[in-house]
Formats: sequence, C-alpha cells, structure tokens
Amino acid sequence: MPPINNRATLLATLLVIFSTATSRAEDRYAFIVSGDCQYLAENSATPMKLDPYAEIANSRFIKLMNKFPGKTITKKLGGGKVSGDILGILVTGDLIESLDKRGGNYPPMQRFEWKRFQADYGLKGGDGRLPWPVYELHGNHDGPQGDTFVIEGIISRNKERPGVSSRSTNGLHYSWDWGPLHLVNLGIFVGEGEKRREGHHYSPRSSLEFLKKDLGKRVGSSGRPVILSFHLPPFIAEYDWPKEDLAEFWKTINAYNVVAMFHGHTHGSPPSRNRWNGRQFAPKLKDGLDLFNPDDSGAARTARNNPNKGTGLAHGVLYVELLDRPGADNDALVVRSYASRDNWKTHDWHSIWKRKISIPEKK
Repeated sequence: MPPINNRATLLATLLVIFSTATSRAEDRYAFIVSGDCQYLAENSATPMKLDPYAEIANSRFIKLMNKFPGKTITKKLGGGKVSGDILGILVTGDLIESLDKRGGNYPPMQRFEWKRFQADYGLKGGDGRLPWPVYELHGNHDGPQGDTFVIEGIISRNKERPGVSSRSTNGLHYSWDWGPLHLVNLGIFVGEGEKRREGHHYSPRSSLEFLKKDLGKRVGSSGRPVILSFHLPPFIAEYDWPKEDLAEFWKTINAYNVVAMFHGHTHGSPPSRNRWNGRQFAPKLKDGLDLFNPDDSGAARTARNNPNKGTGLAHGVLYVELLDRPGADNDALVVRSYASRDNWKTHDWHSIWKRKISIPEKK
C-alpha cells in the first residue's frame, strides 16, 4: 500500500481530473435551415420588382430572421431563447423561381431574381440583409442540369464563402466545420457523374464522388457528427433520384456518424421529419437517419386566375442546435420548426425533434 501522503496526492490529482472533465460548460452550436425561397420577378421584359406576394413573403422572412436571435422559445418546445450567436443559415435550393423555364420574359426575370437573392441574403454575413454567413445549394428551379448562371454564381461564391474547408473539383459542392460538426452541401441530389443519365431528370454534377472523398479526408474514423444537405428528398420518384445512386449514397453515409440530413423541393407546410433506414422512409421508424424538410421560406405568388389573391402562403424554417455536453453519452441534436400560414404575417413555434447523438470527447 502506498504511503499516506502519496495516496493523498493521488486522490487530489484524480479529483482535479474529474472536476475538469465534468465542469466543462455545454457548447451550443446553433444555426438556421431554410429552403425554396424561390424569388419570383414580375412578368416583364424589364422587371423592376418581385411578384407582390413573393415580395411580401421574402421581405417578411428576412425581417423575421433579423429579429430571431434571442427570441423566446415556447415551453412546449423546451423553453429558453434562440442563441444570440447563430453560426449561419443553410438554404436547401430553389433560390429563384424561373431558371427551369424558357422563352418569353423568363431570361430577364431570372437575372433579376438572382440579383435580388444575393442582395437579400448576402454571403459573409452583413453584406446583405441577413446578419450571418449563407450556405446555399442549388435546386431544380436554379438549373435542373446544373449549368446555368446561378450555378456559376454559387461556384464563384464558394471561393469566398466563410469557413469552407473543401470544394469539389467542379467547385459546386463544398464542406465546412462548426466546432465538432462537419457539414456538406451536395446540390440538387447525391449521385455519380457530371451529366444526367438517360431516362432521368437531373444532373448530379459528381456530388457522390465529392462526398466520398470529403468524408474520407475530413472525417475518417474520428466519429465526428456529420450533417448533409441537398435539394431533392431521397424518397422522390426514381426518375428524379436514380436507385443505383440512392443505394450507393446510403452505403457511403452508413459508415459515418450522420446525425441529420436536410432537403428542400417538396415544401410541405409545416416543416417535417422523416426517417430513412436504407429501405424505408417513414416519420416513425424506430431506426434510421433523420431527414428534415424545412418547408419553403418564400415561394408565394399571385394566383393565375385571380390577381387579387396569392397562393403558396404557408411557410416554415428550422432552428437547429447541436449540444456538446461533458461526457460522451450526453450530447444531443435539437431541431425546432417555426411556421406561418399567412405569408409570414403571423408566425409561431410549431414542433420539436430531439435526438441523442454522440460527439467524441475533446482531447
């Protein structure tokens, strides 16, 4: 048995180590996920403004986001307040409305819509009307084959986007880190090859090749939590997301600690969560990965048959928190939805999804 003074020293050392390990404050990483803002210009050869309902939706959303930090969270959704240190906003595609259309006034409308998106959202935080960095990807309305001026704009923005650690060979897809969290934006859908396959709608622009390389290099065997974002949901029709790509995508991500995925496209007010286990998609699956739809944030427009009425007036957005707590088994991902039924005139908290996750302890 060691001498009394040695035992006392050992005990004191162990107490210091234990105290240090257990007294670390919770680290909270908070961010916003939105989708399908779909800026729509007035139908004109020289557009000077947006469709009135699109203008109202997107302007109100921008104002709401600026007031979001510090907002009280209702008790039924856990209480507390929205973080004052939001890291950024993810936008899951369909930034504008008209780039999947041709002829007529669409070319000048498309340019106006893209210009307005950039003016409102900015890029680095504070260079537009939003206070945070912006992490967008493209959807079918931005160019179904991934070969439009909006795509080129995203590629250009990726060169200056804050925190980007890796970009695909074509410059379109990218990844970055927020603390222990690794995030990857993958465009319209995750698939192999640059071009559209025969019998299918969209071009993947080699997003799966980038994902494999990025996760292997940036995550590896670390066990770090990963979040993936893309536009189309994996449960969409096979001619939109080829089954062989979907199978290889599942095989790839199943080897990593993917804690959530976010998509756009389907709108689906209010925001919702599905689960995917590689075979099935359903909200109440006991196993599988969480797949969130933030709804659209601004895809409103004037009704075709009634200029005094708007359509697409229900919207939503997600507030996401990654909670890194002392101990390997105490971490969590919390996703809360915020929604409107009247073009953001009124709005409130809607749902909460909370899941225990694993974040490797800091060394």
